[in-house]
Amino acid sequence: MQDYYYPLWVGADSYTLTGTCLKSRNYDASGNGSYWVNDGYDWGYADNWSPIDRLADGSNANADVNANHFKICNAIDFEGKPVDLKFVDFVKVQVGVNAKSGWTYDAGLSFSVGKDGIYSLSGSVNWFDSHIKDWIIWLPTTKGFFSPDNIKDVHAYGIEMQGDFDIALSQDWQLGLNGTFSWTPSINEGEPRTPADKSVGKQLPYVPEFSSTVTGRLTWSGGRASRRRCSSPDSGFVWGDWTLLYKWCYYSERFTMSSNDISLTGKLPAYFMSNITLEKGLSFKVVDLSLKGSINNLFNEEYLSVLSRPMPGINYEIFIGITPKWGKKKIL
Repeated sequence: MQDYYYPLWVGADSYTLTGTCLKSRNYDASGNGSYWVNDGYDWGYADNWSPIDRLADGSNANADVNANHFKICNAIDFEGKPVDLKFVDFVKVQVGVNAKSGWTYDAGLSFSVGKDGIYSLSGSVNWFDSHIKDWIIWLPTTKGFFSPDNIKDVHAYGIEMQGDFDIALSQDWQLGLNGTFSWTPSINEGEPRTPADKSVGKQLPYVPEFSSTVTGRLTWSGGRASRRRCSSPDSGFVWGDWTLLYKWCYYSERFTMSSNDISLTGKLPAYFMSNITLEKGLSFKVVDLSLKGSINNLFNEEYLSVLSRPMPGINYEIFIGITPKWGKKKIL
């Protein structure tokens, strides 16, 4: 029988927890990124070491267990006023997540060429190299939610490329292409947490090493003659463009285990994704309208973003965008 972790006294499907985000206290003690310090606060509980919030009763408190605790009698509300609690139904304490620190170096090249009204071509390539202490990673739990954790040392590096091409095929037709490619190894270079820990030197779980996208956009302005027939300047109505958009995405395999073991549940396979969208613009005197219909996962690809959570197959969406023109001055 499955344990029930969701508060049973909450009738809604979800609830919101609020709290205080503490200011980061990490700093580079070496001055060159080789030694980072994350000082604790003088107060606190759970895994924050504090000399004033320890419940040690021994004669030599410093020799007692190095841990903090909290008392129900010290409870306060969001205004900091004391609260008299008779009992506690549910307590959630987020512990063990330190602010990340580190250095990132990057360099890149870019170019742009073209001819006004005819075509434009641009591109860029960037190299980055990051050395991060206390990398924060969100991982799924058996309780149905994601939880953050720290990885002591992570070396993330790689190449990111992007290209854009636009060309006027005719007076009414325009074609646009965009492509991206990323190679992003993210390697755990920390220390083993246990003798059985095999995560050191391995790619971080759920982080793809390769990813790429290609987007094509075909736009038809409708022709000057049809614009004159269908548009009504006196009423402020303008017949807008038709746009057909196709987007292709690729993500390489992702490991679900920090050891990168390949087993039945050890990795998520690579997948391709295709989406197509048709959009129509309409402009009125006081408002702009955008009508858009999309087919997502066009080829009904079976894929997973998280282990044991299948993503939807082919699905459809309809959007209506409304942009008021209130307050805009008319340009003559």
